[in-house]
Amino acid sequence: MQPIAGGRRPVTEGEGRGKVLLVAADWRTRALLLAELKEAGYDVMALPGIRWALAALAGGRVVPVLAVLDVTGDADASPARVRQLLRLLGDAPLVLLVGTYDVQVFAPLRGRVAAWLSRPLRLARVVEAVRWLYPPP
Repeated sequence: MQPIAGGRRPVTEGEGRGKVLLVAADWRTRALLLAELKEAGYDVMALPGIRWALAALAGGRVVPVLAVLDVTGDADASPARVRQLLRLLGDAPLVLLVGTYDVQVFAPLRGRVAAWLSRPLRLARVVEAVRWLYPPP
C-alpha cells in the first residue's frame, strides 16, 4: 500500500497501519459506510466516536492513510477535538461529515480538512471523496 501523494509518513502493513479510519457515533452510518468502503476495496478500521479515535491515534494503535469523521450525533465531537484529531493524523487527509445543524459550529475547520461534506448526503458521495483523495489499492 502506498502513501497518499505528498505524504511523508511511510505506510506499512499491520494492524491499524495503512487503513482508512472511519469514525462515526451512529452505528447505522458506521455500518453502512464500512460496508461501502470495503466493497470499494479499502481496508477499514471503524471506531464509534472521536473519543475512541483520539485514544487509538495517541496510543499508536492506528496509523491511517486517510480518515473519515462523521460528527453527527457524536456528543464528544467539537472543533477543538477535530483540531486535535487533525494534529494526530499528521499528513493523513480528513474527510469531515457534518450535520445540517453543525455546519456553523464546524465551519472554521472547513479549510483544514481535505473534504467537507454536509448532510443530507449519499454514502456514494463519501466513497467518491475517499477515492479522489486515496485511490483504492
